[in-house]
Amino acid sequence: MEKRKSKKYELISVSHFFPPKIGGLENMAYNLIEGISEKGIKSIAVFSSPKRYFEKGQDYDRLSFKTLNIFDGAYPIFGLPFIFKMFNLLVQNPDSKVLIHSRHLTSSLITAFLCTLTKHPYTVIEHNAGPTYLSSKFTTNLVNWADKNIFVSVLENAEDIIAVSQTGKEWISKNFNIQREKINVIYNSFNTEFNTRSLVKKENIVVFASKWIKVKDPQTTLLAYKIIAQKYPSWRFIIVGEGKDLKYEEKELPKNITIIDKLLKQKDLFNLLKKSKIYISSSLSEGLALGTLEAVSFGNIPVLSDAKSNLEIASQLNTKEFTFTRKNYKELAKVIEKAIFRSRSKKYVRTLIEKNKEIFSKEKMIEDYYSRLLPIHYKKSEGMKLSIVMPVYNEEKTISKILKKIYLLKLPFDTKKEIIIVNDKSTDRTFEFIDEFIKENKAKDIEYVLLSNKRNLGKSQSVKKGVLTSTGDLVVTQDADLEYKPKDLISFLNLFDKHTSLDVIYGNRFNYQNEFSNIVHSFGNRFLTFFSNIFTAPKGFAPNDMETCYKMVRGDILRTIFKTLESKSNFGLEPEITAKLVRYRKPNGKRLRFRQLDIYYKPRTISQGKKMRWFKNGFEALLEILYFNTSSFTVEEKINGKVTKRQF
Repeated sequence: MEKRKSKKYELISVSHFFPPKIGGLENMAYNLIEGISEKGIKSIAVFSSPKRYFEKGQDYDRLSFKTLNIFDGAYPIFGLPFIFKMFNLLVQNPDSKVLIHSRHLTSSLITAFLCTLTKHPYTVIEHNAGPTYLSSKFTTNLVNWADKNIFVSVLENAEDIIAVSQTGKEWISKNFNIQREKINVIYNSFNTEFNTRSLVKKENIVVFASKWIKVKDPQTTLLAYKIIAQKYPSWRFIIVGEGKDLKYEEKELPKNITIIDKLLKQKDLFNLLKKSKIYISSSLSEGLALGTLEAVSFGNIPVLSDAKSNLEIASQLNTKEFTFTRKNYKELAKVIEKAIFRSRSKKYVRTLIEKNKEIFSKEKMIEDYYSRLLPIHYKKSEGMKLSIVMPVYNEEKTISKILKKIYLLKLPFDTKKEIIIVNDKSTDRTFEFIDEFIKENKAKDIEYVLLSNKRNLGKSQSVKKGVLTSTGDLVVTQDADLEYKPKDLISFLNLFDKHTSLDVIYGNRFNYQNEFSNIVHSFGNRFLTFFSNIFTAPKGFAPNDMETCYKMVRGDILRTIFKTLESKSNFGLEPEITAKLVRYRKPNGKRLRFRQLDIYYKPRTISQGKKMRWFKNGFEALLEILYFNTSSFTVEEKINGKVTKRQF
């Protein structure tokens, strides 16, 4: 094994186990990081195993810790080496996306605490959809108490919560008192290249494969096997796994019942599923059983208990006829018999495989996680778009020059430009020059949108019109004069790429590179920023330059905020937007994440066209700051497919 070196990772995945054996959380964690790493994302999987090691992989690295396993081996206890290494990982990779698999594990609790300590956002994929069942009532009650009173903090402090089924979403919301809007759903999924022509090679085999723990209820399956095995001597009935919750005497079992008392590696399990015809899940509670989806993809009819998430799978696959009441082994025996009869139809099994692939697509799962966890990377791969909104009023002297600068600007990551120009009823030749420029300067990576106000509405309402017209992944405002340098936008995009969880970047004009010839203008801007920060700093952001034109924001967020824009004065826009961006919360309840960048700035004089009059407009801005930081506002946005109103 190689000695681990300090390395920048874009994704850190934390789970209790990892090397793929029997279905579930472990395989999902494996499939997900493997799929995302293939997108070129530098990743590391952190987990437990019988020995501690670091392994450098071609697509992603693995970091394993030796743990103390308690409660039927289902709960590995991570110790000090894990704490120190995770802390170092977070410090060395401040911009990585941290992914925690399930909340009820020591690895999850420790990682969440360290993320909170280092102010590092993290996402939880919650694989469970019901309470924990262990071998004794005492340990069951103890773990469920700890779940509700201790491990709940992992969910409460998460930037994002993803359930693996609708059932899981409802259970998480109800059990942990978390708003449904804060929980998203991405189905666990699994695809294979299984050739349906191989169905003729299948053998008469029924399989149960899981850990032998109480929640998986292997005993019910064995009791059902005993009833039906003698009736179907040409069939083999197999139970695979290990643990304490399966009681049997091998000499008393019918010869066609086989117990394999070890967890199979993924390859061996899949070879078995390629041969078998029926797969059993007698689980008392599931998040969304990946093992079931794996089995169906290999042409197995799923016989499932009526755990809610199992019923969700059965409903999606139209296999409810093969479900049974939990713990009812007699009913399970009858359903197995029904599945044996149905397995004779190759047409039915082929249809089932295709439906499984359509609904529970691994490719779709990976794309959904990729776009959600690493949106900037995803947009780069799909083709990102920056919307540049430019309000103009009587700018005939500079409009062609600034448009030329933006036209020639080469953005990183092949980012396309959407240039939205809002002509605010100019009375000079501004519109004529814009129209002429657009006709003469076409390009594949540039889309022009020219809007005109029927009457002069002022800067605030003109910018609002442009932002609400925009379609970009990121949006920024550009003044039509030459005070700002469009080349600075490259630094903004690079920062968004580096810090994948960023939502907003403010430009800062007050840096040593810039000189302010007008002392009143400089002092006025600084004072307004100071006054605004009195309100916004306690809420998490105190910009160095509140009045800056260069504010680059994620498009969906800025469009949501701009729908609520009230300001009609020329210079109330910046105070209102700052107040609302700082107070706005994502659907998961978390604040937006802000950064600042020093930018170029060369202010115009009044004779050159400067429109700001500080004694008039400055007083208006003070009133705007006071009003918008003390008044509530309501946003209307689509959350999980539903239009929702939220007040701040």
